[in-house]
Amino acid sequence: MFFILSKILSFLLSPIWWITVLLLAFLILKKYAKRKRFLIASLVILLLFSNPLLFYHVSGWWEGELQNPATLEQHDGIILLGGLSNYRSKPQRIHFNSSADRLLQAVELYKKGKANTFVFTGGAGSLIVREKKEGEYIKDYLELLDIPKESIQVEWNSRNTHENAFETLKLLQAKDRQNGRYILVTSGFHMKRALGCFQKQGIHVTPYATAPLQGNLPPEIWDSFTPSASALATWEQLFREWVGYFVYKMKGYV
Repeated sequence: MFFILSKILSFLLSPIWWITVLLLAFLILKKYAKRKRFLIASLVILLLFSNPLLFYHVSGWWEGELQNPATLEQHDGIILLGGLSNYRSKPQRIHFNSSADRLLQAVELYKKGKANTFVFTGGAGSLIVREKKEGEYIKDYLELLDIPKESIQVEWNSRNTHENAFETLKLLQAKDRQNGRYILVTSGFHMKRALGCFQKQGIHVTPYATAPLQGNLPPEIWDSFTPSASALATWEQLFREWVGYFVYKMKGYV
């Protein structure tokens, strides 16, 4: 039920949706005084959440600094969280999304000898599963990248971060490797929740954030006063993550 509700209510966390609702109220209501309030509120939200400088600082505060791979010690494995792709059955191709940096950075760590085992966790994150589960085809993809089959462990039963940690623990226990030290790889905005979930399951993990929402450099001063469509759209990711972290905290998952 929690998984279903999280998917149904996620659209309410979009500033674009808030602006749309307020503008619709402005068009529908007849009394001018109330209509004016809705119009002003929509403009304030638009200007506030499309400000790239504000988003730069807030996202940086939440994500923290990126880790330097050179400072990482040898670990027993790399745990890579899914949610970075989907499978297109007609052309039989993998479509990677904006979180694919997780995969690239995890493979780099493996190639640099930071760990000798690759653990992928991720099944289907949608309510209706029409395609292959992510873990099924990512396993084959990792082999194409010259990662030995015997070094790859995959689970594809999980649907969210809590289940990622729970199913990964079962996978590690089956191999009697639950007491090892692992590098946890996921997107920067998602790391706090993921780290909390895996630590809650008793898995010893070192965070390695990827795909940061924060840009490399702060916006120029003149850009700070220019509304950014990308900033407006990306706030939804942060809002969803904050709500998700709060709910996980309430449920004792982190």
